[in-house]
Amino acid sequence: MNAPDLFHSLKLLHEEYIPFPPFDAAIKAINRNVDLYRKTGIAEHILVMGESGAGKSTLCTFIGRQYPRFSLPDRDVVPALVAAIPAEATIAGVAEAMLRKLGDPTPAAGNISGKTHRIVTLCKACKVEVVLLDEANHISDRGQYITHYMVGDWLKSLIDQLEVPMVLIGLPKVEKLLHVNEQLRRRFSKRMNLAFGQGENVQRQVECFQLFQTLSNVLPMPIVFSPYTWQELGERLYYATDGLVSFFKVLLKTALEIALEDGESQISPELLERAFTDGWKQGIGPLNPFNPTFVFRRLDRAGEPFQKGEGELMNRKKCG
Repeated sequence: MNAPDLFHSLKLLHEEYIPFPPFDAAIKAINRNVDLYRKTGIAEHILVMGESGAGKSTLCTFIGRQYPRFSLPDRDVVPALVAAIPAEATIAGVAEAMLRKLGDPTPAAGNISGKTHRIVTLCKACKVEVVLLDEANHISDRGQYITHYMVGDWLKSLIDQLEVPMVLIGLPKVEKLLHVNEQLRRRFSKRMNLAFGQGENVQRQVECFQLFQTLSNVLPMPIVFSPYTWQELGERLYYATDGLVSFFKVLLKTALEIALEDGESQISPELLERAFTDGWKQGIGPLNPFNPTFVFRRLDRAGEPFQKGEGELMNRKKCG
């Protein structure tokens, strides 16, 4: 394979839509709420949680493409308003992010009351049918109880004025925001998690292997799982990626590069073992999920790739 073909395969792998069950469930729930709103005017709201790399931003992008904005002679129509909450998540900052996405020429102008009024006016004028606020955990990152309550109270008021479905998306700690504001908590009674093993009838290793197969379809060479069964390879894939979509892509990207460098014609568990070690040098023997002696536990202890708060170790190396 020449360089252009390699880059094309890597690009496809990077952009590949990820239809794993929790992701599909979130898409269906959002679409249901939009359909309910269109038919009845009833606005229901969803909280979607996921660890870093679980596919939260991909979810926003996918919904944005499902409901694309378009222009009429007198206005822009924005069926899905998708905005990322800034790190300094003040009420004014959240309002400005939404106004910017709505095309307001001066999103920073005015006080909070004025900005809120403009959001509501523009949403109605632009025919907004669903609002997605990504990085909602930035709200709970800033300040203490009183700050969280005030921002939550503003969001509750905004939801009531907009009267359209809203989706809050963020790290699991975003639930703290709902814990301190009962009225906001009632509005987000439906909560979903972008994590494997959420379904009652689907096993984690099955979901992992299905995702792996989906991603492998864009690669220029086959993947073999011998000497393992596909169920066991699915379990090993879970531990190698901590069940996060972004790490699945990193693992496959690295394995593809190694295979091409070594002239391999297929991606095997042995090659995946080397790819994992390439991302984490200490990942050998019992600490490598593709090694026969692997200990079958989460690699989240101190110094390991999925240590709490350190989940980007492998990603920084390969995608930084």
